[in-house]
This record gives sequence, C-alpha cells and structure tokens, in this order.
Amino acid sequence: MPKNLASGAILADIAAYVTQSADAPGKDTGLLATAVQAPGAGKPAVEAGGKLPIPASPSGQLAYVTNKATATAGPVTIEMPNMSGVMHNIAIEAGEGGATAKGTPIGASQFVSKGTATLKVTLKPGAYTFFCEAPGHRAAGMWGTLTVK
Repeated sequence: MPKNLASGAILADIAAYVTQSADAPGKDTGLLATAVQAPGAGKPAVEAGGKLPIPASPSGQLAYVTNKATATAGPVTIEMPNMSGVMHNIAIEAGEGGATAKGTPIGASQFVSKGTATLKVTLKPGAYTFFCEAPGHRAAGMWGTLTVK
C-alpha cells in the first residue's frame, strides 16, 4: 500500500478487512477485491502509424496496462509510458514465452521510472512476447503477447 494512503480508524478498518479476507477460504469479493484492476486487464494495444503504445501500470503494479498487443509487420516504435515511479523497461523476444524467457531479446528499451521508454524494432509476421527485464518483474506477471500480421 502506498505510504500515507490511510491513517487512524480507516487504517484499522483496512487491517481488519485484510485479516478477515486472508483467513476466509475462496475468492475475495469485498470492496478491495475490485479496487485495483487485474494486471494486464486493459484493452489490447494497437499499433497505428508505426507506433505501438504499451504503458506500464501507473499504480506501480508489476504489469503493463495490457497483456495483448497487435501490430503490422515492418518497422515499429514501441512506446512504454511509465508514471509509476518503479523502474521498468520493455523488451521483445520472438515466440510466446510467457513468464519464462524462451530466447534472446530482439530488442530492449532503456529503464525509466518516470517518463517514456522507446524501442525501435522491425517485426516479421508472427507471435512475440513483450516483457520487463527488471529482476523478478517478468515472473511476477509483467509480460504480454504481441501478434504481428
């Protein structure tokens, strides 16, 4: 939880809710269960005019806003806006590697904590995986699938 988000009685209520939810079997259906969007649950990113925006989660989650993207074959500039304050980058590898690396990245951006990282690649039709190279981020779910047609 971000620093100073809650205090006093509200903080005690949150602690009680978390304790209750952690002890209960099954899926959490309370207010906090929907307070944060699921990682990668945003609309698929679509390349237009050679630019493909894939933002990092602004909330600081180890995720991109989406986990699906599409592009046309050829030169593509992938832009990763990151306003979270957490260091992220975006890298691409051929194939659908998921949370586990399947090969050498064909390209990677610089790391940024605030601002936009960019990556220029020339893509052939097929499936690719985009992911963050920061230690542990990919394994935590910061990856997605890029389909190139």
